[in-house]
Amino acid sequence: MKTRTQVAVIGGGIAGCSTLYHLTQEGISDCVLIERDELTSGTTWHSAAQVTNFGPNQTMVGLKTHSINLYKDLADDPDYPINYHHGTGGIRLASTQDHLDGYHHFASMAKGMGVEFEVIDAAECAKRHPLITTDTLLGALWDPMDGDIDPAQLCQALARRARKAGAEVYRHTPVTGLQQLSDETWVIETAKGKIEADMIVNAGGYRCNEIGAMMDVVHPVASMEHQYMVTETIPQIAALDGRVPLIRCPTDDFYQRQEKNGLLIGFYEQGCKTWGLDGIDPNFSNDLCPDDFDRVIDVMEGAIKRLPCLESAGIASIINGPITYTPDGLPLVGPIPGRRNAYCITGLRAGLGEGGGHGWLLAQIIAHGEACYDTWCLDPRRFTAYASVEYTAKKAIEDYQNEFRFHMPHEHRPAGRPAKTSPVTERLAELGAEFGTINGWERAEYFHPKPGFAPTLSFRFGNIDLTVEAEVRNVQTRVGIMEVCGFTRFALRGEAVHDWLDRVMCSKINRTDGRVGLSYFLNQHGMVKGEATLANMPDGSVWYGAAAAAQSHDFDWLMSHDPAARGVEIEDLTDSHTTLVIAGPDSAKLLAKICPDIAWEGFGWLNVKPIEIAGSAAFAMSVSFSGELAWELHIPNAQVAAAYDLIMEAGEAFKIRPFGTLAAEAMRIEKGYRHWKADLITEFSPFAADLTRFVDQSKDFFGKDALMALGEEAQAFVTLEIDDDTAPARPGDSILHDGKVVGTVTSASFGHRTQKNLAMAYLDKAHCAPGISLKLLRLGKPVAAAVISSGPYDPKNERIAGYRAKA
Repeated sequence: MKTRTQVAVIGGGIAGCSTLYHLTQEGISDCVLIERDELTSGTTWHSAAQVTNFGPNQTMVGLKTHSINLYKDLADDPDYPINYHHGTGGIRLASTQDHLDGYHHFASMAKGMGVEFEVIDAAECAKRHPLITTDTLLGALWDPMDGDIDPAQLCQALARRARKAGAEVYRHTPVTGLQQLSDETWVIETAKGKIEADMIVNAGGYRCNEIGAMMDVVHPVASMEHQYMVTETIPQIAALDGRVPLIRCPTDDFYQRQEKNGLLIGFYEQGCKTWGLDGIDPNFSNDLCPDDFDRVIDVMEGAIKRLPCLESAGIASIINGPITYTPDGLPLVGPIPGRRNAYCITGLRAGLGEGGGHGWLLAQIIAHGEACYDTWCLDPRRFTAYASVEYTAKKAIEDYQNEFRFHMPHEHRPAGRPAKTSPVTERLAELGAEFGTINGWERAEYFHPKPGFAPTLSFRFGNIDLTVEAEVRNVQTRVGIMEVCGFTRFALRGEAVHDWLDRVMCSKINRTDGRVGLSYFLNQHGMVKGEATLANMPDGSVWYGAAAAAQSHDFDWLMSHDPAARGVEIEDLTDSHTTLVIAGPDSAKLLAKICPDIAWEGFGWLNVKPIEIAGSAAFAMSVSFSGELAWELHIPNAQVAAAYDLIMEAGEAFKIRPFGTLAAEAMRIEKGYRHWKADLITEFSPFAADLTRFVDQSKDFFGKDALMALGEEAQAFVTLEIDDDTAPARPGDSILHDGKVVGTVTSASFGHRTQKNLAMAYLDKAHCAPGISLKLLRLGKPVAAAVISSGPYDPKNERIAGYRAKA
């Protein structure tokens, strides 16, 4: 065994084997895999091993496509072929119009990644799968590349190729300890000796938290028992010329694929069961849980109704083994929060089907700092401390119970909630708030217009949109209040803080006391990494504000630039303050009643001032995400409830009304404002994102050389007006010109002030000029869309300055 290596991967399932192989493909051949037992001895060996192209977003579709192409290449290797039923085809059944609407959206999204799905009717389902009934069936999504693979052969083939490229694999080598040295390299203690590594990867599957404990890390991963059965030979299957397509059913909670001349039927029962939360037997390897077939009888009955051939089929075997889940169902692939040179690839509930792609993306991150796709949907830093073991288990159960049911627009499922609330949350609930979540925080999305309001969750316009319109109108004509809890807020202190920021941000850093500015930072490839509001506070510190979801991500990024070496300290104030946004033409008049000591009429745009409200010291910032005259009030949590009550009481004279995040979203799109990890992703530079004005090219900054070397980029950021009033666009929808995909929607909403159905998107440069006619592929049909000028509402920003201009 080596005593030193560049990268050590811990775990020999699909996650570890894929990572090891792909590291060698990205130029890192000095890498090892350390496995406590045999390869594939965890979850991998008993996987149902389905390989689909279906994913909830474009990143997931891209990595699954990579998996399919890689597995096909491995299967066709004449020196070491493996069993892969490639291109069998699969159908995701639909029994409601909502199912079909959702499938149309996923087909539009996948088209932008070069993947062709098809939405078919019930009669076509029966043609393609001759053994199913069509009772209650409206149609399905057809994936022509769906198939299944031999899991053990797959992993051995990946390990074989990795070894040929210079990697080494150590089996029967349990890891017993991890220690990080002062130079941020790692010492890995094993039963066979120590090995030093520049970087480590936790690919431990359901034992990932045993590995995590060695580095004082808890990963939000929980395991669920999952059962499937394999039937004996079914005559109807044996009589067919080819293989039957795979089935996934969101109504009856089962999946099916062919296994020899029988069927493999998997169950996602409502009475499901967690596994291993109290510890895992050290001897549990190549092992299974006890059969518990009674638990899945209800699901089995639904499967028999859809596949009557099962009624007389004998059962050859039952498999019950653990599979891993994260709180949102997507894996953890990327840097481990708060640890340097440490990565994880775990929580792969559909590991075999997509593991090839996950290892590919992680290897790119390790080798190059970023992957070819933006990987925020997989980034371990998307969860913070709220994602405890208990929380994760509750979400795992919920996700398991809804395995094939995609989230509807504005759907926020209840398990584990509320995880994080502010002192104002209860007041908002009393006013009829419908809450969503961001980084665990409960955020009001909109407010019910009356008791008993039943929101319609749909891919089409509905009653939620009418409610949002009323909230927007009140902000536009009077004054509204919105609570923004969990806003990422760091206090940066030190004499050299502005000099340090000047190097890490690509934007010009304003050094004037009391001024606020919007800044951007890039990765080493010159692409947009993040966005921050920087406020120069009275005490000489700089408040760094960013999206709530960015808390762990941005803290890691700031720390990676060694602030201590420049005498800069960073304090996290995210949990100490809550922000109240006061917006609308009457906002200054309202604030003048509450805080008469402030000359609000002279409170210039992009400034910050100390105020006193409800007997507490706070800060007011004159910034606006709505495009209306507005202020953010940053108030300590101990006083924010009293401040809220005071504002609401004083606001009665101005007909104040609360508004939620959906209204804010609609208004920011009308203004053309970007949103982090929607419109601002690592696949595009600030030039492509139309943020050139925020890049100070006269100075040196992190990522500048790469940015300047990019040359002409293929796409640019635009705003579109959609000529349709039945449904909005959705992020990921494809934009067409002459039937060819030329762009992808990043954000969309109806603009209630402009009365325009709007979307923001990245488009091929040839189609970016205002007035160009395009098509949006939405709900299965191309609808007319045209490029318009960005920020169609109040393009001169006259309303933002409204009260001050009159004064």
